[in-house]
Amino acid sequence: MSRYAVLVLPFFIVSVISIEPLITNSSGGSIAENFSQEPTAEFLAQNYPVLKDTQNEAKKTEIVKTLITAYSSTVDQTDDTPFITASGSYVRPGIVAANFLPFGATIRIPGIFGNQIFVVEDRLHKKNNDRIDIWMPTEKEALEFGVKISEIEIL
Repeated sequence: MSRYAVLVLPFFIVSVISIEPLITNSSGGSIAENFSQEPTAEFLAQNYPVLKDTQNEAKKTEIVKTLITAYSSTVDQTDDTPFITASGSYVRPGIVAANFLPFGATIRIPGIFGNQIFVVEDRLHKKNNDRIDIWMPTEKEALEFGVKISEIEIL
């Protein structure tokens, strides 16, 4: 043991002995004794935060009719990094590009895709502020999708 530990150890022991009476509860038992018992409902209610019940709250969705197109990861349809979205993530199914929604916004297109949820992680050219562009794995799929007008649900 170092000489500092030999000097500090007695002070540590004395401080623990002198503090122990200060950390007792109103019933006279120490806090350490309380933790060995089962927590009561009263103890839990006093020491745990109340969580808001979000399951019963009605989710507010906004419905917007918009033009929907599709794109794929080709340089002629994107910039020079075709597999990286404007938000910095890699393209994958369920990604859409939209200029009028923030990154991370979730949408559904029930008229075309049912309950599938899409996430806005990409942007379109500045001139295309009125549409949503859905990422497709191949150029053929994007061309087959074509141009549609449908209602979207902004979740």
